[in-house]
Amino acid sequence: MEERETELTFTREFGRTLTFLYRSRAKYMGERLRDYGFAGAMFMILLHVDRHPGVSQDRIANHLYIDKCNVARRTKKLEELGYLYRETDPDDRRQNKLYLTPQGAALAPEIRACLESWARTVTAGLSDSQREELLSLLLKTRDGVKLTGARQDPPTQEKEGS
Repeated sequence: MEERETELTFTREFGRTLTFLYRSRAKYMGERLRDYGFAGAMFMILLHVDRHPGVSQDRIANHLYIDKCNVARRTKKLEELGYLYRETDPDDRRQNKLYLTPQGAALAPEIRACLESWARTVTAGLSDSQREELLSLLLKTRDGVKLTGARQDPPTQEKEGS
């Protein structure tokens, strides 16, 4: 019975902790990027386009596990705000290639600094070696998802502020 309770406690606390960290990061980033007109996953999309110039919305949705409709809305908003632009893919006219504007490119380092600040804040009580171990364990956990054979389709909807 005690082993079962330990497993239930682990399962509950593991889920709660992941959820808390996800929501904490979303709130932190939302507060810091609000003045730029950002909401939800817009910062992740901008950073992905920064790393992969010419990427399509479909590839962003697949990589970030975000619903294609949400990617389309967020991308349109980023374009309206002047952070990115799109060009029709000459090989597939149904697809658009996304690129950052100079304004978007200038914002990417600021977003990365915010993410680094959040990560440093939540791991402030850890030594460098503990941070490395935490990252290693999280990466193994992520890889475990792949081993389960579970579908890794993007969620059907992304909540505001995610």
